[in-house]
Amino acid sequence: MIFPIPKTAEAKDGLYTFRTGLDSSELLRFCEDAMKSPEISFERDASLAREEYLLTVDAAGVTVTSATEEGTFRALTSLFQLYKREGGSIGYLTVSDKPDFARRAYMLDISRGRMPKPETVRRIIDLLALLKYNELQLYMESFCFKYPLFPEVTEGFDCLTPADIRALEKYAADRFIDLVPNQNCFGHMGAWLEREEYKHLEVSDGKERTYTINPLLPEANRLVDRIFDSLLPYFRSEYVNIGLDEAYGLGRYQLEDYCKTHGKDTLFMENLSRIAAYVRDRHGKRVQFWSDMIIGYPASLEKLPEGATVLEWGYEVMSERKMEKHCRYLHEKGIDFYVCPSANTHFSLTGRFETSAYNIRTSAELGRIYGAGGCMLTDWSMDQEGHPHSLVWSYLPIALGGMYFWNVEEEQKGRIMETYFERLSCDFLDLFVFGERVARHLHRLSNYYLLEPERVRLGTMCGMTLWQEIGKTGYGAYFDLKDCGDDFYFDNVIRYIEQVCADVKALAFDENYKQEISLGADTVILAAELCKLRMHGRLDAKKAAELTALTESIRARFTALWREANYEKGMERFLSVLDARKAELSRFI
Repeated sequence: MIFPIPKTAEAKDGLYTFRTGLDSSELLRFCEDAMKSPEISFERDASLAREEYLLTVDAAGVTVTSATEEGTFRALTSLFQLYKREGGSIGYLTVSDKPDFARRAYMLDISRGRMPKPETVRRIIDLLALLKYNELQLYMESFCFKYPLFPEVTEGFDCLTPADIRALEKYAADRFIDLVPNQNCFGHMGAWLEREEYKHLEVSDGKERTYTINPLLPEANRLVDRIFDSLLPYFRSEYVNIGLDEAYGLGRYQLEDYCKTHGKDTLFMENLSRIAAYVRDRHGKRVQFWSDMIIGYPASLEKLPEGATVLEWGYEVMSERKMEKHCRYLHEKGIDFYVCPSANTHFSLTGRFETSAYNIRTSAELGRIYGAGGCMLTDWSMDQEGHPHSLVWSYLPIALGGMYFWNVEEEQKGRIMETYFERLSCDFLDLFVFGERVARHLHRLSNYYLLEPERVRLGTMCGMTLWQEIGKTGYGAYFDLKDCGDDFYFDNVIRYIEQVCADVKALAFDENYKQEISLGADTVILAAELCKLRMHGRLDAKKAAELTALTESIRARFTALWREANYEKGMERFLSVLDARKAELSRFI
């Protein structure tokens, strides 16, 4: 099996067995061995597209045909999968393959809570390379990078350094992945604007925070420019994602009069154009930006800076209905854009795979229909609530995204192809990541929310309530646990999680992965038990003691796993949540 599925692959009678072994321990080592192997021939065909390749296996050996080194790497990635799966003996076949989307990206939020260490990012790059992604973005809004011009903002804790970025960029480039800087600079500026020296730059009445920097202030614009001056020299990519989403201060407070006179869209476009000109002239880069603040202003959208890419995002069913309208418009106007689905790990504890799978599939299909230049799977962290999700919960969405972003295949009919793609994604992870049949259990665990009494937007009931004090039964306008009846639904969640976890524990695979899965599952169980407590307001002392012990166990395992994969800073956020729930449980003992 080759994953993602090639455009065409024809199996033939016969089996070729390599006379000399190739190092199949890691993709890059395999490629280095393959380039020197007398059993593999390499041919150039200038008529092929940049990543297109032909792969032939017959009695004479293996022939790889491509127009570029990148095309050769994609072919060898396919050969690596075949070699590793078949153990050095590969059936005769002919493959002709190329991607549906020129840019296939994964974006990881490293700002809010979780800040992965370089070795964790390298592990992600290895996975992305096997799945034929060619772009990685590390999303930054708070202090997760040692900005040389702002040493004070990361004083006292460790995070990624300029040297780390340069090393990661080379590691990614060796695997034909473009490491793209991603720095928000309009909304989502809360961490910067909390600092005493920058508080006056926020759009605010002094009471309500909008986390939006005031682009009418020259001092604010100088701050944004210096942030980019601190970050962009360490990336060779021609792109930079400047964010600009969810700027809740646009049109309010200090910006109200200007926007009433000129329009909110005018101010947005002026800010976008100014930043785009700066990073182009100073750093030679083209901007990407999120579409949500300007997509409703078609006239302004037609005035985009040259070379700008619109990032059209939507993570729920209703959002995707809007996405089709937006994609059609962007296509008609000839505007370069990506479609951006979500891994949907936020506020869910183990992800929401059913939602994520629909989101990925729909986005990719719309992207292909309307000529999107790229697809980007977004993987968001969580802010004040902390970030309990280990990256293992992102693997299945990443694998499925790799499939759809390379080869959307035919339109889904009766969900046949959808189910097939999901099963192939599981098979891929089992072979190349876990070495055991683990992924189907991830699939089941990340769908626990389907057993909850209500479906909620952007999260799960267990995921959203865990961060609230036990006395609270509602979550905004989303739901109220007092309306959910008896314990039936959450008891089902607990039994379901326990059964799947028993199956996982019986498997022999990487202990860290096993611990990450167990931790996520136990966190769901704790949250479900607390949902029942919130509904009834009472708990016997024995049960309270059991939940206290579970909370302590989660705390210890979370700390150990966090330190293995991430920098220390940010860990305290989720620990404080666990400590708060433990203190509340003590009242019942």
